[in-house]
Amino acid sequence: MKCFNDDTRRFFLCGMRLFFGAWLLYVGLSKWIFMGPHTFVGYITADFDKTWSPHVLNVLLAWLIMIAEPVLAVLILSGKKARKVWTLTSLLMFLLTLGQTILMKPDVIANWQYLVLTLLCAALSDPDPV
Repeated sequence: MKCFNDDTRRFFLCGMRLFFGAWLLYVGLSKWIFMGPHTFVGYITADFDKTWSPHVLNVLLAWLIMIAEPVLAVLILSGKKARKVWTLTSLLMFLLTLGQTILMKPDVIANWQYLVLTLLCAALSDPDPV
């Protein structure tokens, strides 16, 4: 595997691409396959409709999550435009973190870890110096 011959930064990014991309693809596809779109949207809106967030926004965000997770996963696994893809993924992680905060769930700290990790991958995804 080419990853084993890379410097530390490239090795880390290669591993993150493989592991985080595969995990995010599983998470994204499981919502479509195991839960189904309407069940997932209903689950999200049932929780968030109890907050100040308007129902229409809750539905839109649920669909955004369902579409963004598998699409970003495929883009991460492809390795193309890494900085942009990791940045978009960190924005998704921030959205999920904000959602957990709105729901006042104490496990929001796990979402912060994903946010920091994806932002680190975006930062390390600089083009190689000439």
